[in-house]
Amino acid sequence: MDTQTIRRTPEDTRRQIIEMAIEIAADQGAMAVTLDAVVARLPFSKGALLHHFPNKQALLEGVIDYLADEMTATVLTEAARDPNPYGRNARAYLRTVVNEPATERDVSIGRAALAACAIEPSLIPRWRAAIRSLAVDDPEDAMGRDDALMLRLIADGLWMTDLFGTHEVSRDQRKALLSLLTPGSLLTDAYGEAGV
Repeated sequence: MDTQTIRRTPEDTRRQIIEMAIEIAADQGAMAVTLDAVVARLPFSKGALLHHFPNKQALLEGVIDYLADEMTATVLTEAARDPNPYGRNARAYLRTVVNEPATERDVSIGRAALAACAIEPSLIPRWRAAIRSLAVDDPEDAMGRDDALMLRLIADGLWMTDLFGTHEVSRDQRKALLSLLTPGSLLTDAYGEAGV
């Protein structure tokens, strides 16, 4: 049997470290994410980990950036399906949350990310910057800005409900949120019917 050494790119190694930190956070909470806990589950040395993340703060920053990039990419992919540029990112932000109910793993990861930001507030601006980058193309008129904000607040509220289980929201109720969107405004997407 050929036992060639598998070579990882620095990007692969970095991603593997972050994904393991996310797994630990999802399973055991943000406080359990330590450099030693992460390296114990990986097939390489602590030196390799320290090359990418010299301390826990850097690792948590990497995790928050990774999650923010993932969220941003998901919203932008959804927005690309919408042919109407007026408010498309705000509609996509809501559709992403409505159409993809949080899995148990999503909930665990979300709670861990919130806990990490609560423990280390210096992480908050990283998440904020990613989410605000999605508002760059928002309408400039007052009604459009207000509508876009409303969509994002509905999405954020639903996400928090998913994380904490404060309300039971069925798949049908999630879809009904989209049907409440007002025809003729930013809230109506370009698919002909709201949320379709």
